[in-house]
Amino acid sequence: MTSLLHRLLVKTAGRRLRQSLRTFVNTSSIYDLPVRRCDPGKARVAVLAPHMDDEVLGCGGTIARHAAAGSDITVTFLTDGRRGGVAPPGEGDEPGQQDIVSVRKAEARCAAQILGVRTLNFLDAEDSRLSSDTRVASRLRKVLEHERPDIVYLPFFLERHPDHRATNEVLLAATRGTSLRFECRGYEVWTPLFANCLVRIDETIDLKRRALACYRSQLAQMDYMHGGVGLNAYRSMSLGSDAGRFAEAFHSLDLPDYLRLYGASARSG
Repeated sequence: MTSLLHRLLVKTAGRRLRQSLRTFVNTSSIYDLPVRRCDPGKARVAVLAPHMDDEVLGCGGTIARHAAAGSDITVTFLTDGRRGGVAPPGEGDEPGQQDIVSVRKAEARCAAQILGVRTLNFLDAEDSRLSSDTRVASRLRKVLEHERPDIVYLPFFLERHPDHRATNEVLLAATRGTSLRFECRGYEVWTPLFANCLVRIDETIDLKRRALACYRSQLAQMDYMHGGVGLNAYRSMSLGSDAGRFAEAFHSLDLPDYLRLYGASARSG
């Protein structure tokens, strides 16, 4: 990290965030960052997923643990998924975009039932063009103001996929000028993140596998099961003596600190 970026981040950050950044700058490796074990309890939980399947890949085991603890869970899909996936065998060789949208929404409902999700919202921004959508932020604001979550899970802002990164800009616009306050937990799908919060998911890994298996249209394109569960197995090593076999990783900050860190990163890019 350059000294210029360091000064920029420290200038824009709050006290807790400055402590986190100093720790990052002063350590020789990202794996030296302090990581705490987070045990999901009963809470009002909102999950933001740019595409149908991101919620399972990024935090499916954690969602199931929240559900087991009695949490009220809402998953909001920001895009319609029209450009991702193929119809499962026996459901048409080359379906149109609307067919793909219907297939993916049905898969999302299947996964939600397995994980214990109460409510699904489909905001239907165009897949792969989330950053240019002018309506999705106001739709998300209505969801968040209705749900008043304690915790919001979303793709971390350094994710490689542009829709994943754009989810953070949508959250920024949706919360601007509101009284909303919650903990943000950035999750990983395509890009490993700098974790400061790990959730052990040994007891829910089978539910995660079953939920991911609902996304047949996605698994027909790539073995997400192998990659996603493999990442969870790797992450368990960071839990040390309490490792277990599988864990999901997050970067957790309160909303104001998370958005300041995101804004500093965006300005430095």
